[in-house]
Amino acid sequence: MNQSSASNLFDQLPHGYRIDRRFGPVYDRIPSGADDLTLIRGIDTRQAVILNRLGVYFLAQIALWEHREANLFADELGMSASSLIQEGWIEQAQIICRPRPEGPSTHAPHLPASVVRTLSLLACAVLVGSLLVYWLNLRTNAPLRGVLSADITSIRVPAESRLIAAHVQAGQEVFTGDPLLTLEKTEHLTLISQQEQRVQELERSLQQAEARAALDLAWRTRELERELSDMRARAHLIREVKRTAADEPFRPATATSPEETPGVLSPVVPTQPVSQSRTENQARPPARPNTMIFISGESGESSIDVERPARLKIPAITRPQPVVLRSEPKADGMLTVEAQNVELQLHRLEELRDELPQQVRRAAGVENIRVQYDEASHRLTEMKTASRDVGVSCPAYGKVGQIRYQPGDTMSTGDVMLKILHSDRRYVVLNVPTRRVNEIQPGTIVDLIFPGDNLYQGRVANLPMLAECSLPDGPSLVTVRVEPTGRLWPEIPIGSQIDVVVRRRQSL
Repeated sequence: MNQSSASNLFDQLPHGYRIDRRFGPVYDRIPSGADDLTLIRGIDTRQAVILNRLGVYFLAQIALWEHREANLFADELGMSASSLIQEGWIEQAQIICRPRPEGPSTHAPHLPASVVRTLSLLACAVLVGSLLVYWLNLRTNAPLRGVLSADITSIRVPAESRLIAAHVQAGQEVFTGDPLLTLEKTEHLTLISQQEQRVQELERSLQQAEARAALDLAWRTRELERELSDMRARAHLIREVKRTAADEPFRPATATSPEETPGVLSPVVPTQPVSQSRTENQARPPARPNTMIFISGESGESSIDVERPARLKIPAITRPQPVVLRSEPKADGMLTVEAQNVELQLHRLEELRDELPQQVRRAAGVENIRVQYDEASHRLTEMKTASRDVGVSCPAYGKVGQIRYQPGDTMSTGDVMLKILHSDRRYVVLNVPTRRVNEIQPGTIVDLIFPGDNLYQGRVANLPMLAECSLPDGPSLVTVRVEPTGRLWPEIPIGSQIDVVVRRRQSL
């Protein structure tokens, strides 16, 4: 399309549109004097209503479509772009919107009267016509134009999933609870993979902790057995000493040396009779002062014995007998206390040996990691046994719209899978000019003229407090919802145009 043609098409559009980066020129509010989009072959009433909701009200907007806009609108209409292009919507709109050439007139108009008289007659006709229309409006209400609509429920993807099967088709009538789709949660597979990695990490940590605990236990057990062996040897030595002391009676020592102390084993040296020693001492003459005495170690004679008579000579001193160790009474009490201490230490070491494996495993964190590993394994088993399929059921009675995905497609969270048109909850969307808003109130009964001049009734359900649009060159409008009352409305396509006649001074 050349720039001149596009400029002409934009000139045909009334003010109030905006340029959308996806859909091109669109209207956010309903303009006055919209075109009949069904003039294009291939556009029915339902598609015209959807286009109106998307902001397309004029044929010039369709004529301005490019290939990108055609694809986007085809997706919104639930049809393929190839069908739209094959039907030639854009070409048809361009032909309809093409300005018709006006050729120059070859003959001057023949006026039956003068120009002044003709203009006066035209002004009078316009004035009379305006007065007649005003009088007719006072006597009767001009019908308003409404569009038949219905509640629509959009079924969205609850979580990232994959479509397994579709149990319904577009246009099929469904009831509450009927299965619509079956999904597989791909997010569940990701969670299973993450849980498997966690179980493997905990298993490796558990093996490392058990290996550290085994090495630590072996080292500490060896040290503890060495201490037990030393303590057992000490206990055995104390028992032998006590048994030896119990078998031999106590005999005190006869000589005291500087090294002897109470409680220490003392040597017992055999002595001569006291009477003999005393006699010998009495018979020995006193030694002279400052005299050195020599004693023979082999014979036992001294230098004094040379001077003594032969009858007073002292016999040689016999060699001492082998020393025999004896224990004193005080040593037995100390051995008993020492034996009790050794037994207590033995008992403590044996208890520590029994508790050592558990303490080493606890210090290495084996039990804590094992509990985490068992919990993670149990959680993984539950996740694998849980069903990953999710069934989507119909929330209420209606008809199925276009299904946007095919089995096997991956769907993101929040995407619209399909729409349910609730044909039992139909209503008429009525655009009322604000100058006539005083004619209707919530609960007002209106007459509805369906296609084929069938007359039915409806009731105004709401009255907005604010007008929805205000065009620079047109009146502001208020959107009113009219719900069924009386007999059931006929089954006609959603989007059909309905004429609405407001009754005067009749309200429910």
